[in-house]
Amino acid sequence: MASGLVGMRGWAGVRQLQHPYHRSLQLGLDRLAALCVRAGRAAPVGVQDLVGVWCAEQSVDAWPLEFDPDAQVRGERLLIGGEPSEFCLEWAVAAKDVVSEVHESALVKHIKDTAALLGRPELYARWRLFVTSHAVLGPDAFLAAKNAVLDVPQWATWMEESYGPVPVELAVSGRVAVCGGCEQWIAPRADGLVRCRVWRCGQRHDLPGPVWVEAEGARRLEPELVRFVALPGHPELDLAQRLAARGARVVLYPKLDALDLVALWPDGSSVGVDVKDWHSPYLLARRIKTFPRWGAGDPYAYLKGYLVVPHDRLRSNRSYLKILERHSAALRAQPEIEVVSDRVLVASCPDVGPLGEVVCGA
Repeated sequence: MASGLVGMRGWAGVRQLQHPYHRSLQLGLDRLAALCVRAGRAAPVGVQDLVGVWCAEQSVDAWPLEFDPDAQVRGERLLIGGEPSEFCLEWAVAAKDVVSEVHESALVKHIKDTAALLGRPELYARWRLFVTSHAVLGPDAFLAAKNAVLDVPQWATWMEESYGPVPVELAVSGRVAVCGGCEQWIAPRADGLVRCRVWRCGQRHDLPGPVWVEAEGARRLEPELVRFVALPGHPELDLAQRLAARGARVVLYPKLDALDLVALWPDGSSVGVDVKDWHSPYLLARRIKTFPRWGAGDPYAYLKGYLVVPHDRLRSNRSYLKILERHSAALRAQPEIEVVSDRVLVASCPDVGPLGEVVCGA
């Protein structure tokens, strides 16, 4: 059902007469209706009732479903303000039959494959760094972005596919808002208010006001890339900059994203890091991959591996690390990998004084 709600973002409505709703949503409705019958409860009456009432107004713990207590579903809804919630998005990613573009789009795979074929793996890291840092581009900035890597013709195509024209519904008085916190574009709410829907921004009392960009001729990062590349990328870049401030040479996305970053200090200290910014530790546990092991002669060899969770995720859920470790087969298989907050990791690393650097990994 979560997969279907995410898939409905690209719904073509009556133009898809044979399949008017996303297949997964219809399948979810059928299965939920069967469970309701077994439980002696009234079932949702069609997709409209499922989406408008069950998904938008009811929390899933009120449904006739059984969950592992560690799933922490109490009070969670699939839709908030008409948009898939973090809870919904993460369940969609965890689903076995979800379309691949929910987590890693065809574009991301194409960029990785092409960069590897060209023998230029740093291009993937460079693309990812760029889209994470640029949510909206004016006409001149977009042209400059397309021409940034002239010796690789595919680069311009990647930019074209990463950014689309600013939709009419995104503009307010001819301008588009970019959040002062997460630095991503903001879709106005139905009531006309412009407030960032990102969880982290909603928790801040010191959130800067939005930056306004002229919408005419501008391009905005595609929504899928905002959610699954740019937003997770911000904690990664923030951590990289903090480690560089302690004198490290920080390599982003080495070996086509085998890890999020490797930090190396002049004294020989080094860490390999994967940053995981998930709402649900129960679902994150299913997605953790085994850390790569690189020999001493490898330029990205690291002495200690860390899975890092932003501290605000842990602060809002005291059971987070216990649930993660309890349900992750990858962490059990590699007990030497330590799970810590970003603050704990930075505090434990050397501080040699001179400013280091952040570079794109090859």
